[in-house]
Amino acid sequence: MTEVLSVLNFIAITWSMEVLRVIGLLRWSVSGKENLPPRPQGMVLVVNHIQWHDIPFIGWALPLSHRPWWLAKVEIVNSAFGWWFHMMHVIPVRRGQRDIQAIDRAADAARSGKVVIIFPEGTRSHDGKMLQGRGGTARIALRAGVPIVPMAITGTQKKVLFSKRHITIGMPYYPEVRGVDGNIDKIPAPEMARLTNEIMLKIAELLPAEYHGYYSDMMQESARTDETSDE
Repeated sequence: MTEVLSVLNFIAITWSMEVLRVIGLLRWSVSGKENLPPRPQGMVLVVNHIQWHDIPFIGWALPLSHRPWWLAKVEIVNSAFGWWFHMMHVIPVRRGQRDIQAIDRAADAARSGKVVIIFPEGTRSHDGKMLQGRGGTARIALRAGVPIVPMAITGTQKKVLFSKRHITIGMPYYPEVRGVDGNIDKIPAPEMARLTNEIMLKIAELLPAEYHGYYSDMMQESARTDETSDE
């Protein structure tokens, strides 16, 4: 019964958003839906995070077949509306800690065929510029054996829900660990940092340069490397 209510709730919210878009109140758009792996493949969707309304925006942008699970700070799930967040498959995570339990739950969900949404920056940037990514996202995908799908949001610097925005869905990929003999439970810090940077750079590739923020220098270095290799 809970799962039925969850589906109906998701449909009601996303269809309400679509009605508002059709009548012109919401200026939302999405591209790249064809890049989403077909169901019932599990996956991890990684997205930059600007404002609180990124959440209904992402829900609206995804087809019903890709109804997501979410990682969100534990304070939300422990609030007065915690029952609703549980129903909407929000996995609580303790920010600033290596929350193994949250990582395990997210990996189990993705392994079982769920679509798991993660904001790898861990918090909202507010101004649109990317923040440094946090570890854990790659570990979830590796443990689950599922692809990572980068997604990029633009146009949500304004706190107003009705501001213009667009979401781009990129190509899925499988992260690969280097030099660890396949033991994903013992990934050294430098390799985890590389995997996290890889995730963030794939998001950055979908964004205009003014959004790159923390990753501006890395993106410029990557562009120079590509130019050299083409010569």
